[in-house]
Amino acid sequence: MWQLFLSGGPVMYPLLFCSILVVAITIERIWYFLSQRGDLDETRRIVFRLMEKNAPLEAIQYLQKQNQPVARMFQAALLHFGKDRSQIEVTLREAGQMEIRKMERGLGLLNVIITASPLLGLLGTVTGIISSLNVLAALQGVASPAQLSGGIAEALLTTAFGLIIAIPSLFLMHWLNTRIDQKIQVMNQLSKEFMDNYGNRGE
Repeated sequence: MWQLFLSGGPVMYPLLFCSILVVAITIERIWYFLSQRGDLDETRRIVFRLMEKNAPLEAIQYLQKQNQPVARMFQAALLHFGKDRSQIEVTLREAGQMEIRKMERGLGLLNVIITASPLLGLLGTVTGIISSLNVLAALQGVASPAQLSGGIAEALLTTAFGLIIAIPSLFLMHWLNTRIDQKIQVMNQLSKEFMDNYGNRGE
């Protein structure tokens, strides 16, 4: 296996680095999403009930135990409990944007890898074929067609390796974007319900 890797030429090293980055991003992102546990319906019910009782401190203490983007958004807004509705809306929006940036961490790099890996593979193939042709020119031909096909096969290894990196990364990117979109929809809906409840507090 190592000999196969070495036969791909120097371009295989940046491709290997790209593959390591993809694995690291995958593990980190999966751990991030799996670590966000909690019953959002229960969180909403408890927080809204405490808001109606004008007990923001109790709600904040409860939210500090929840590892969810919505919980952190509610907590940020409750720190300004009693202030104007517009200020609460701004606080919710800023907290939501911060949570979205956390969810999208690593996606920019992943997108670069998806684009760059096939291009690096193609570069390795082109340089490999050029090297093979230079050898052929120096030898003024080959003894058999097998020698030529073998050199081309080795050159194509980088393209294959680049695609092996890019294709799973593309599916991973799609899964992450879908998960993030779902969470953003929930955050938007609960933010609207939070503001409605905030306007009705104490009534």
